Amino acid sequence: MPTTQTEQIASSYRTVTIQGAWYGPAVAELLEKIPSELVTKALTPGAHTISDLLQHMLLWNERIRNTSDSTPLPRWEAEKEWAEPSIPWDELVTRWKQSRDQLEERIRNFPDQDLPKQVPGRDYPYEKLFRGAVQHVIYHSGQIAMLLSMIRLHS
Repeated sequence: MPTTQTEQIASSYRTVTIQGAWYGPAVAELLEKIPSELVTKALTPGAHTISDLLQHMLLWNERIRNTSDSTPLPRWEAEKEWAEPSIPWDELVTRWKQSRDQLEERIRNFPDQDLPKQVPGRDYPYEKLFRGAVQHVIYHSGQIAMLLSMIRLHS
């Protein structure tokens, strides 16, 4: 059972990304159900695909994990955010799993006493950033689940 705040946050992150989310399938459980031929399907022109959403989650895992005193969290710029070159699906899933594990480890090993410190490049503390990472996963996993359901209905 987690004993520190960072262990609690890391355990929540693990739950929503691997298994045991209260609201439905965690991201890893969703990814197992998605046929690769559906990951790049968009319901309307310009809409995000399942692959786009997972790549966005990968990008933010890396940004959050790499944030430190010497590396501020980059500003969010929507036009650049979604303009990254696509990563092939199998590679994307592998990279997401690795980044997921690395971010969980970063959160788990982060000193509790540093949670109130301000995130470089932001006006909020690390505690809000790490708890926000959990919320970010929940939000986008819901989008992925809904998109998968809609694609299947239209196929």
